[in-house]
Amino acid sequence: MEAGAGVLVPDDDGKRGVQCPVCQVVTFRYERWDDSDQFGTDPWIPDVVPPGCAPAISLRILALSRECWKCKESTVCVVGLYPSRPARTDRWARWVDEDARAWVKPLLAGARFEKIAESIKPRWSSTANGRYLSNGCQHCDALQGDFPVEEEASDLVREDGVDALDTLLVVEVPAAVWQRVVHGERGSGSALLM
Repeated sequence: MEAGAGVLVPDDDGKRGVQCPVCQVVTFRYERWDDSDQFGTDPWIPDVVPPGCAPAISLRILALSRECWKCKESTVCVVGLYPSRPARTDRWARWVDEDARAWVKPLLAGARFEKIAESIKPRWSSTANGRYLSNGCQHCDALQGDFPVEEEASDLVREDGVDALDTLLVVEVPAAVWQRVVHGERGSGSALLM
């Protein structure tokens, strides 16, 4: 975001922070949204980058090495996204949900992480009672379930901060991609690792 382009908003800790214009509009709508969807059906994230906002953002793709529950080998799970130059409002990494895994996978495959990329695929989960695009063990292909992996990653981040996770790759993505991770299509966005 360029100097002077943000909007001052109250922060969770009572201080004021700068928020980009897109984040401000999405937050406003989300806090006031109801089932009648008074804001219409148009996307909340604009297709055109607003004045003052950067067209792209540098994101860290974060991973966690853990012991596979099945084969006991060390395996890598893609767990989070975090800006290389975070805003003050970006205190926590974002959990890599199924949608984010879909666009992270080809980035990993194209950047020497083929084995990790190949381990991200649809698998059946009896806990979720369905298939979802999931992390898997690079050795035995066992599902590494979202719940235990997210718990483990969140514990690390709570104790030691975002840098407790490994950075697999730093990529430039359109700002709208990051805004969809943060806000989703209707303001809910992906979960925080905290």
